[in-house]
Amino acid sequence: MATWNGIAGVVGGAAGAVVLVGAALPALADDGGASSPPPWAGQGQALFEMAALGGLAVGGRFSVTDSGVNGSSRGTSVSLADHGAFALAADLRIDEGTQYELFYSREATGLGGNTLGPPTDVTVEYLHLGGTVVLDDEHRVKPYMVGGLGISRLTPGLEGSTDTRFSASLGLGLRWPVTRHFSIRAEGRGFLTLVNPDTAVFCRSDQNGLLCRIHGNGQTFLQGQFLVGAAFAF
Repeated sequence: MATWNGIAGVVGGAAGAVVLVGAALPALADDGGASSPPPWAGQGQALFEMAALGGLAVGGRFSVTDSGVNGSSRGTSVSLADHGAFALAADLRIDEGTQYELFYSREATGLGGNTLGPPTDVTVEYLHLGGTVVLDDEHRVKPYMVGGLGISRLTPGLEGSTDTRFSASLGLGLRWPVTRHFSIRAEGRGFLTLVNPDTAVFCRSDQNGLLCRIHGNGQTFLQGQFLVGAAFAF
């Protein structure tokens, strides 16, 4: 099971793919004409943007392996409860319609439909590197696409092990520039986390020893987030 000691290796492996994503974004934004020069070329445009967003996280299901009588095994499932989430995004401007982005989000929720006993709190965190690209620059409210690669961190509230996995995200958003430096952002993101169905996601110690009963549902863990917030460019 991955731990935080493996985060550096995971992020390092994802960095190369992120570079490819970032390199492809300007091409998606290019309408066939000459692209706008970068802000450091004397245009006087804002170079960085910081955004704070909040909203709702939905989805997320695990399967549960439970040993029955005579050593038999039966399976059921548990789901993460829909819950509020917050996110921070730091963007670096490439040209008029494209940005690199570092994205972090956190959701403190719990397992529902739980047959394991008392409710279990779970914290879900995402840390992704990627970017945004404007899809239509002709209107004041600008639609954009966002994507990234990175890690998901699942932390049980009970005494147990934290699980870190490779993940990817993709979404669509709207940006409303209120002033030159201040804008409103609204977006929906989907997160896909790779989970080995043969590997337990959470393990905890009890009086009978180590207990591992929650497994990935298939090979992926899926969640969605609907976020609204403000961004400041400087």
